[in-house]
Amino acid sequence: MENWSDQLDGSLDQRTRRVFGSTWRDRERAPRARLGGQLPDFLAEYLIGLYGVPAASQLVEEHFPTTRNRQLLKYQLLQEGEVELLDYLEVTVDVESGKASAHLTAFQHTFPIEPEILDEHRDVLSGGLWGRVTIRTRAEPKEREEVPVAWPDRWAEPEPILPAQESAWDIDTLPRVTEFYPYQASVDVRSFVHARRVFSTEEWIDLILASAGYNPAWIRGQPAGRRLTRLYLMRLLPLVERNLNLLELGPKNTGKTHLLRNLSPYAFTVSGGGATPANLFVNLATGRPGLVQSRRVIVFDEVARLQFSQNKGTLSLLKDYMESGQFSRGRASYGADTSLVFMGNLEVEGHQPAARYRHLFEVLPRELKETAVLDRLHGFVPGWEFPKLTPLALNPPMALASDYFGEVLLALRDWPYDDVWLTIQKRWPLLPHLNRRDVTALDRIGRGLFKLVFPDGHFDPEVAEELLGLAAECRQRIHEQLMKMEPGEFPPYTVGYEGVPVKGDGRMRVETPLDRQINTAPRPGEATSVVALPDPVTGSISTEVAIVQVVLAGSQKRQPSLLADSGLEGADAVWQVAQFFLGSQSRALGLNTSMHWEGLGVQWTGGPGNLRGHAELSLVMAVVSAWLKKPLPPAAAIIGGLTLSGDVVAPPDIVALTMAALNRGRQIIVLPEGSPLQMLRDTFSDTFGEISWVTVRNAFAALHWAFARH
Repeated sequence: MENWSDQLDGSLDQRTRRVFGSTWRDRERAPRARLGGQLPDFLAEYLIGLYGVPAASQLVEEHFPTTRNRQLLKYQLLQEGEVELLDYLEVTVDVESGKASAHLTAFQHTFPIEPEILDEHRDVLSGGLWGRVTIRTRAEPKEREEVPVAWPDRWAEPEPILPAQESAWDIDTLPRVTEFYPYQASVDVRSFVHARRVFSTEEWIDLILASAGYNPAWIRGQPAGRRLTRLYLMRLLPLVERNLNLLELGPKNTGKTHLLRNLSPYAFTVSGGGATPANLFVNLATGRPGLVQSRRVIVFDEVARLQFSQNKGTLSLLKDYMESGQFSRGRASYGADTSLVFMGNLEVEGHQPAARYRHLFEVLPRELKETAVLDRLHGFVPGWEFPKLTPLALNPPMALASDYFGEVLLALRDWPYDDVWLTIQKRWPLLPHLNRRDVTALDRIGRGLFKLVFPDGHFDPEVAEELLGLAAECRQRIHEQLMKMEPGEFPPYTVGYEGVPVKGDGRMRVETPLDRQINTAPRPGEATSVVALPDPVTGSISTEVAIVQVVLAGSQKRQPSLLADSGLEGADAVWQVAQFFLGSQSRALGLNTSMHWEGLGVQWTGGPGNLRGHAELSLVMAVVSAWLKKPLPPAAAIIGGLTLSGDVVAPPDIVALTMAALNRGRQIIVLPEGSPLQMLRDTFSDTFGEISWVTVRNAFAALHWAFARH
């Protein structure tokens, strides 16, 4: 298109038709014929555009292998010596044998392939292509054994040696791929980029969303619709940017995997199950490259069900690849540019993650909950903000053809954008305290968003700040969750650009109804402790609040009752220490007339973790609170074990224990004397505001602090 200014007049639909021509299609009719519902959208649209609905439907019915007709097509190959298939063709080369093998995904078979096809369609060697595949048998005579005929007697002239009788088994039938016609859109990415100047920023975003399969009018009609239009763009970034690692967690039916699965043949979905070095990286036995080398995007759907335990080497390879885009397998090193997307379900309350999560990585499989892996994630997309999909949500009236749009997104990976991005970075510099992984994450997410919205390099400053803020927010969310897991290693700070505000997700404090009560109006007999649980696989320490509630059951003559949630261990041992200390020190404490052991009920909730060594002091204070009928100060958490004589013992990982208490809204932290107060202040004060730190040497001091004010 030489004079783009001529295209600026007319309605949006008229302009789009003039610019994009036949690739701008009526989505209300074409996708209705999903061609049996077994093909991805981009392929269905391509076939309909190429042949029309009736012919495309007949082609799929007769030539696309399914469970219903796969054996019939194989029998046709045997009987007629030829069959035509609609299939996904992938080729691997064995250097040692000098042979190339074509794998047909739907047909579920591997055949030799003619070299001419590889010369003409190189993409089958780098991930594969959908297309029309012709398989023929090539007949070759066997080497015939010469069978001597037995002569009647030793004096007779020997008869000539005759060939064995020919039969059907004397012909080798060697099926091989002899023809291939790709069903692949060819794109001119330069024309797509230049088309940007014909549209306003919001018109262009709507065009992208519609082409991705969403109805932009439906999105903009939702609460916070403008923000949603930007969030939906995040799901496209793995196609646009190389080696981008994203995580999205949210409720079901929000379309987490719908987009990539139906937009590009180069996106592959791994739904739960086992992840092995062979299927992800390289099969050492066959030399066949894994998904990382043959796809451009890998989506790990239902990530909570992924299993790495059968082969621990998978996790090591994954960490190396997420960090550098390279991995070593056998004696060789490999590189790839495939982006990784981890998607999973998350329980929500309203439009926020459920309060029960101590950190949002809890839903991941145990092996992935290693901070060294999680820090390699570039961004965390807030899936809980996406509304549940309705038929209207996936029904854009007009859009670019899916096959064309998917190819354009991949082509944008190679679109020269360095000069534009350098200009943006000079205008909005990164905050100076960021580490290398933060910088890499912001670079890849930010660059991807700008290539989508401003591919021609002309950007609107207001929208540019929105996109930079979104990139920073997604990386900030990773950092905040890591800080909750290991606050000593990941100190609090803001990820982002100078002068660009970053939206917080408000999850540094997460309160349940019981937390809110304890933080505002605690009842007698309630106390907060914090417990820890080491992970035997990753070695990381998980900390969580444990709340004890002590109740007096009147004058009933019965032994004290002790209850604890299944995830809490050591309740009996903690009770024995508390009971011994209170019983032996009742006179010194002045509790002779207040003590009531009969009918006492003790219940622990929360965790998981081990109460022993962490919760003895809090239990003593809760029991005394119940006896005195005086509550502890609001929003207080008590951290510390106890000896039989009443000395407070400092548990290990006190920084992580403090983090867990602050995360649940506690603002008064009771600690053993000698705790690193200055480090705790430096770590938490900027994030959690005013915190009261109370240090105690023994239980007498703690009880005096709690109840002497009455």
